[in-house]
Amino acid sequence: MYGALVVLSLLAWDTAKTPEGTRYGVAPDLTLFPQGKPEETMASILKAIEMKKWDYLAAQLADPNFIDQRVKIFGGRFADQVDDMRARLDPSTVKLLQRFQKDGEWRKAAKETMVALKDMPDRFLFFRKIGDRWYLEHRSKPAKAE
Repeated sequence: MYGALVVLSLLAWDTAKTPEGTRYGVAPDLTLFPQGKPEETMASILKAIEMKKWDYLAAQLADPNFIDQRVKIFGGRFADQVDDMRARLDPSTVKLLQRFQKDGEWRKAAKETMVALKDMPDRFLFFRKIGDRWYLEHRSKPAKAE
């Protein structure tokens, strides 16, 4: 009986020291990487890229549903998803993200925001609000009207 109590106590202690919102072992840091507005999330994404915080970008700034599906594709290996994301964010892609931040036209709604560039009418960025945080969505076109 005492052994079970010790195990339960250890489990409770371990859970208590894991910050809320931790995904794949990566705790949120909303001071360094704010996500209260879509523009803040965009700036946080670029900061994470600049700091080479690929795991943070995948775990905390990208659409959680998309990342969870990708991790499943990689056989549950989050590190493989992080490596894939790092490879896809080549210098030209990062420059395009910077352009979206600097020159983008933001079209905001309560739970969804779209960013467009005037000279690239077929390219968009989308952000989605989950709880009180905004995340970069993984899609390239506006949702079709129903």
